[in-house]
Amino acid sequence: MTFHDAEMPGDLLTRIKAQIASMSRSDVKIARKLLEAPSEFAISSVRAIADAIGVSEPTVVRFCRNVGCDGFKDLKFQLTRELAFEQARADAANGARRGEAGLEAAAGGAAADAQERHLYAQAAEALGATFVSATSTPTIAEAARLIAAGRRILIYGIGGSSAILAEEIHNRLFRLGVSSTCYTDSYAQRMSAATLGEGDVALFVTSTGRPRSLQDSLELAKYYGAGTVAITDIETPIGRDADVCIHVGLSQAGVHEFQPNPMRYGQLLVIDLLSFQVAEALGPAAKRALRQTRASIASLHGIAPQQPIGD
Repeated sequence: MTFHDAEMPGDLLTRIKAQIASMSRSDVKIARKLLEAPSEFAISSVRAIADAIGVSEPTVVRFCRNVGCDGFKDLKFQLTRELAFEQARADAANGARRGEAGLEAAAGGAAADAQERHLYAQAAEALGATFVSATSTPTIAEAARLIAAGRRILIYGIGGSSAILAEEIHNRLFRLGVSSTCYTDSYAQRMSAATLGEGDVALFVTSTGRPRSLQDSLELAKYYGAGTVAITDIETPIGRDADVCIHVGLSQAGVHEFQPNPMRYGQLLVIDLLSFQVAEALGPAAKRALRQTRASIASLHGIAPQQPIGD
C-alpha cells in the first residue's frame, strides 16, 4: 500500500455520522449543519455557527469535544485537513481521466502546426528516454533512501534552469518534513558545503554536469563526510564523482535555437520520481507533514479543486 492509498486516521466525518443517532438534540442540529456543508463549516466562526443553528456558543464548543476534538479550532483543523485530502484524491482521479483524453487528442494532431507538434514530440521523447534511463538502475531508490535518512539535505543548482530545478526539489522535499535548503549562489554553495558532515546529504542538479563551482562544492561535501546525489548525465565530472547519480541524458540534437532543452522535462520527471520515493521511504512521517502543509493553506481560502498538495 502506498502512502496515497492509506486511510486518514481520525476520519472526523465518518465518526460524526456514526454518533449522530446517540447525540443530544442540540448536537444533532450542529452535526447536520456540519455534514450538509462541511466546507462552509470549516471557514465559519463559532458565533456564526451558533447563530445559524439557534444554539449557544458553549453548546457548539461542547459538541466539538463530544466528537473527540479539543475544541472548535481543533475541529475546524481536522475538518479542513480531511476535506483537503478528499479533494486531492478526487483531483488525482480526474487528472488521470483528463490525461487519457489529452493523449487521444494529441494523437489526432488537432489544430497544432508542425513546429508545435515537433516540440510536443521532443518533450514526450525526453520523458520516455529519461524514464527508461533513470529507472533501469536502482539509483532513484538509493538516492531516496539516502535523502530520507539524511539529517540535512542541501540542494545545489547554478545558472538558469538548474537553479530553478534546485528550488523545485526543495519545494517538493520540505513539505514532506525533510530538512532541506537550496543554494543557487556559488559562494554560499561552497560555504554551506563546508558545514556538512556525516549524516548530511548534498544534492546537485545540473544540465551539463560541469560547472566548476558545483564541482568544488561536491568535493567539499565529500571531504567532510556527507553523502552526495546528482541529477545529471552520468558521463560528466559531477555525475562520475557523486555517490549516486540519477542519469539524465543531455542531447541537444534537433533542438530549435528558441527552444529550451527538452531534457528539463526529464529532469522534472526525475524530481517527481525521487520525491515520491522519498515520501514512500518516510512513510507515516511524510503523510503527517503533507496533511499539515495542505491544511495550513486550505484554512486560508477553503478547499480549492485541483490544488496541488501543499500549494
